[in-house]
Amino acid sequence: MVSSSHPNAQEITKLDGKVAVITGASKGIGKAIASAFAAAGAKVVLAARTRETLEQVASDLKENGAEALAVPTDVTDVAAVQRLVEQTLDTYQRVDILVNNAGIGYFGPVVDFALDDWDAVLDSNLKAVYLCAKYMLPSMLAQGSGQIINVLSIAAKVPFEASAAYCAAKAGALALTKVLAAEVRQQNIRVTAVLPGSVHTPFWDDVPEPPDFEQMLKPEHVAGTVVSVCQQPLGMVTEEIVVMPPLGIL
Repeated sequence: MVSSSHPNAQEITKLDGKVAVITGASKGIGKAIASAFAAAGAKVVLAARTRETLEQVASDLKENGAEALAVPTDVTDVAAVQRLVEQTLDTYQRVDILVNNAGIGYFGPVVDFALDDWDAVLDSNLKAVYLCAKYMLPSMLAQGSGQIINVLSIAAKVPFEASAAYCAAKAGALALTKVLAAEVRQQNIRVTAVLPGSVHTPFWDDVPEPPDFEQMLKPEHVAGTVVSVCQQPLGMVTEEIVVMPPLGIL
């Protein structure tokens, strides 16, 4: 017999009716995460920059019986993030789960790397995580519960040539995740960093000489991990989880 001082420690957290906000939800990992949460019974709020693609994802989810709200959002813009929070609360009155998944990657050696590209990578992969957490947290704190999942990359720990901006942004986002976890742990809010290896998504379309797509993770692998973390018993928290392809390809 397994015992615990927490009355719900061994109960899987149900996601039926929970409100999950997913950034970068129009394609790739974000789209797969939205589908996985919808399949688990959550109400999903989809955020990404491209309205047409985002609304198509929402439409597809609704056709399968899910509740989905598309909110076109540039997560690097303060006003846009604030509107995302407002529309979510206006529609569903709460935020239970935030999945920070949006991010872009530009690559090249430091000496040749464009300053604008550096700023864009840092903004989308680090500043956006900060902004979404900052403005989603007040409602979670008010309701006394919540979960934040930051989908980062193994690049947060493993440096790659020609990836200075991307690695720096992901490493910074990992540090931010750990600080955030420490700040809100006592308020019953769980914060987790998910660090995947290479995932076969449109992210690689503009990357020269990418790894073998057949050996990569699929978006559904990461999505399943994110949902399973949110379903963990209330008496525990996973602060960091690494998800790698079977052959360990980064």
